[in-house]
Amino acid sequence: MNISTALSQTSQEFSAALAAQSKTGDNMDKEDFLMLLVTQFQYQDPLNPMEDQEFVAQMAQFSSLEQLMNLNSGMESLTNATENQQMLNATSYIGKQVSVSGNTIGKTTNADGTTTISTFRYAFGDAVKEGVLTVMDSTGNAVYTESLGAKAQGTTFDFNWNGLNDKGIVAPDGTYRISLAAYNHEGEAVLSDQVVDATVTSVVKNEETVYLGLDGGQSIELANVRQVSTPKQIADAAQDETKSATNEKKQTLTAGSAS
Repeated sequence: MNISTALSQTSQEFSAALAAQSKTGDNMDKEDFLMLLVTQFQYQDPLNPMEDQEFVAQMAQFSSLEQLMNLNSGMESLTNATENQQMLNATSYIGKQVSVSGNTIGKTTNADGTTTISTFRYAFGDAVKEGVLTVMDSTGNAVYTESLGAKAQGTTFDFNWNGLNDKGIVAPDGTYRISLAAYNHEGEAVLSDQVVDATVTSVVKNEETVYLGLDGGQSIELANVRQVSTPKQIADAAQDETKSATNEKKQTLTAGSAS
């Protein structure tokens, strides 16, 4: 095989490789780049060899390509590790009470027949003369409506829904949205800060987003959590236990003094 035939064959192989890459939509990797460089050395014209400057330039391109690919691979590994760590950290929220930004509450009926309903809290940015609070179902229909009287600016108010609609009938389990319409003394609409309190029961990862499952049945993004605390019933039980231990100690000291 003469030089012209070899160069022609190399050109055809290179064109075929580029056509195959174009059809599959894949990008050339460092192995492809190295193969082309070695092939170029193999079939170069010995009477007109590749110059040193051109060789150094192509080697520099190869080195840069390899570094970029290694950097990309390292970033992917770091991203996966960060997401896994976030998922692991989120499991520590299970059993804790969280306050999350939003107005979606949940209602569930427990195995013992009791009902769990998320607590809705709100605060107004201006003094309110009057307003209306509405509980709406997933389709946007009003289930329960409550009139609001005068409300002070900056004070946090709790709304604990009893799970009954306007007719006094128990509403079905599910998620509900709270709508607030409030007006100041000038008749202007007043904005409000809204949060929901609930206990975390599960952790779910959907693609790159971590969600917390709440005891009301709703799911919220981990990024929306504003506060984490011990559930009230657990805190009360711990406080009662501390008081009981303190009383026993006092009784023991009193008995010792009497003797």
